[in-house]
Amino acid sequence: MESRTSLDFCRIRAGQRVHYVTIATDVFDDTMCRPHLLIPQLPDFPDKNWTIMEVSRKSDGSLTFDLSFEALPAVKTIWHPKTIDVLSLEKVKRHRSGVHEALFSGLPAICKTACFGWQIPRIEHETYTYSVIEEYREPGDPVIAPAFLGQVTENGRVIGMLLEKLEGEFASMDDLPVCREALENFHHMNMVHGDVNRYNFILDRSKEPVQVRLVDFEHAEPYEESKALKELRSLSSELAETTGRGGSVVVVDSV
Repeated sequence: MESRTSLDFCRIRAGQRVHYVTIATDVFDDTMCRPHLLIPQLPDFPDKNWTIMEVSRKSDGSLTFDLSFEALPAVKTIWHPKTIDVLSLEKVKRHRSGVHEALFSGLPAICKTACFGWQIPRIEHETYTYSVIEEYREPGDPVIAPAFLGQVTENGRVIGMLLEKLEGEFASMDDLPVCREALENFHHMNMVHGDVNRYNFILDRSKEPVQVRLVDFEHAEPYEESKALKELRSLSSELAETTGRGGSVVVVDSV
């Protein structure tokens, strides 16, 4: 659930479908922040292929709703041959909004989705970046990013991606040479990362040489020499940073 202006936006699973409900903030009391109390008060979901239910109250105080049948926004960059229904994934842990650890074929993976329409551009951008990485990679090239396992769908539309879960450590100042090499390899793909904080470099020290992979390409951009030089110059200070800026808060819940 998310709130914007005078509306609350809800994403609710019912059986094998996901429904979207918008509710004016004055329709219910504090049950809005308690899904187990809110859902029983909602109107029954009609057995139709609607996309959004808008819930409000009539002048007499009774509930009413309108249905929208317009297609919801979807990721348009479709490049991977595999699609995975989001409801088929067993969620294990929530990292942040739209980012979960899940089980896929019995193995842990990272699922990144757009929970609401305004988040689609973020997923679109990162999906495109992974397609560029795949396009430029040649046999024998170092692996610089998690494996892209497939595109995640919901009710038939693409809303996210499933990525390999990396095991390893965040980078530190001692890792400057190998992190710089990984970043330069990414630049050779005609892209700049845009957010080179230390938590976006994952190191597997069990490998020889140490394997470095970049993650979180939400801010990646087409290559410009000035931007590439800027992030290379900032790398040492980013790796020396110790306040936790750029790290994810892991929240365990029952989703």
